[in-house]
Amino acid sequence: MMPKQILVVDDDPDIRQILQDRLESYGYLVDTAADGPSAIEKLEQRTPTGVFLDIRMPGMNGLDVLGRIRARYHTLSVVIVTATDAAGLSKSPIPTGAQACLRKPFDTLQIRQVVEQCFEQAHGSEREP
Repeated sequence: MMPKQILVVDDDPDIRQILQDRLESYGYLVDTAADGPSAIEKLEQRTPTGVFLDIRMPGMNGLDVLGRIRARYHTLSVVIVTATDAAGLSKSPIPTGAQACLRKPFDTLQIRQVVEQCFEQAHGSEREP
């Protein structure tokens, strides 16, 4: 069976690396994008299992990218990644079209919980006991 793929979109290379390392340790294939236009281009090339999407990025922000994702990929799981609590995003991600919100700084337990909630349960768990 093909490993699930996750796209990590964040303008901070350290955040991209942290998420990539952690997600790969869970058995996911990870692709990264540093900005919104790159993320859209990668989504058009290959649709992943899910997306970790930063809200605050220069140029096209995360909410613009999320709008584009929702217009085309209605069931794709999206996790908002944010350092701020802009508009209460961390408390209520559903109205934005996201399944969850991960606040920076995050720890490995938070990442694992979000992965299980948004990517494994929604698509059938493949973890070993």
